[in-house]
Amino acid sequence: MTSTFDAATWGAQLNAVGDDILAGDLSLREESLRRKVAFYLGADGLPVSQTSCEPSEWYPTLVTRMTSVVVAHGRVVVAIDAALPLHSSILDVAFPGAGSTGSMLDITVVDLSRHRRTLHAQIPSHLVVTGTIALALSPVAAARKTTAPEHEAAIG
Repeated sequence: MTSTFDAATWGAQLNAVGDDILAGDLSLREESLRRKVAFYLGADGLPVSQTSCEPSEWYPTLVTRMTSVVVAHGRVVVAIDAALPLHSSILDVAFPGAGSTGSMLDITVVDLSRHRRTLHAQIPSHLVVTGTIALALSPVAAARKTTAPEHEAAIG
């Protein structure tokens, strides 16, 4: 059975084929096993090494390895072997190689810098530590510090 991921969310056209997820002919699971570092997917579905990217570059899909998985009390905490872009949120998550059947749970993703992002998504019934995880990212604008006009007048 083949299902398609929304390109508006994932940035590239992705298809689930069996337990794997493909970007064109590229198996995200196989590519993750082949590489030692996390990678992004460009709009064309080709991998771009996270370590070769400038901080100002933006890619909507990050693929990396899980280093820890804890499932308890209806929640999942997944540590990943990558740094999430600082001003990003996670829109969706997929687990290439783990299948798609499972439950909807709160998933907290913890990156190498110990930053946390939480979302409610489907988790496969069986996850393997060191398995592959794909994250659909969305940029979040940095909050700007502003001063109310009446506060400025009171200062001056």
